Amino acid sequence: MNLDGGAGVRESDLPWVDIGVRPGYKQRYKGFFDKSRGLGARIGSLYTDAYYHSPRHRHTFQQIRYVVEGKLKYGHEAYGAGDCFYLPEGTHYGPIKPISDASGEGTQAHYVDMQFEGPSGIPYPDPDDVLTAQRELAKTGTFEEGVYTFPNGRKRDAYEAILEKVTGQPIEYPPSRLGNYVVMRSSAYPWVSDEKRKGIALKHLGFLFESGPNIKLVQLKAGAALPAGRPVGHRAVFLISGELEFRGDTFPSFSYFILPDGGEHAALTARQDTELLLVGWSRPGRVVPFELF
Repeated sequence: MNLDGGAGVRESDLPWVDIGVRPGYKQRYKGFFDKSRGLGARIGSLYTDAYYHSPRHRHTFQQIRYVVEGKLKYGHEAYGAGDCFYLPEGTHYGPIKPISDASGEGTQAHYVDMQFEGPSGIPYPDPDDVLTAQRELAKTGTFEEGVYTFPNGRKRDAYEAILEKVTGQPIEYPPSRLGNYVVMRSSAYPWVSDEKRKGIALKHLGFLFESGPNIKLVQLKAGAALPAGRPVGHRAVFLISGELEFRGDTFPSFSYFILPDGGEHAALTARQDTELLLVGWSRPGRVVPFELF
């Protein structure tokens, strides 16, 4: 995909993917890569089944998750719609399980999800390479409950086994800059009207580290727009509700956009009242400004 001028994808156009790492969920996502710009990210949605389990684990990359619907339990804490997670590279999180309803049955959940290179600079793996590695490992061993069992009986976290297959090297986790993951309860944040642009309001959820991520929720009234521009740092845009026009095309919820660092992009105009999740970040060592647009 050519990322000059930015790019957008509709979730409904993306295939369902199950890499067999964690039981009980399905996902749709798109990988965006441009080595010349220092861009490597996967953006999409994850839908959990009534039974879902992810053991406590960590990654060499950072993640952002925003719960759209349903409830999940991270460790002993319950989270629901409007909660936004920042999961730093090298930081353990989980186990993750669904919340049971009154009958004792697990409930389903949906959250948008982003995985991308962290401040350490460890490259984010291409999702296609991850899927290929999982398929190869499944020919000789088994994936169950988030654990991979090798033919000799040795057990390993499923994603760790896959990543080592992709890289051909033992995993070296970066030191975490935080003692734990961060949860932003967006329902407790006020909407703040943009003083420069009519029809725009924001919730400034969080800004971490010199290179980001800088995380915001944005409301656009019909006809309002995220203006055209040339961003400093990358921008990921999640269309949570409403409808956007971008580069002469129309995008419904859920759709995902990438606006790469330094590239001139067109405006994203709301065709109806719209809500977005915006994430800004930069390659390691480069400071990303506070303003996203």
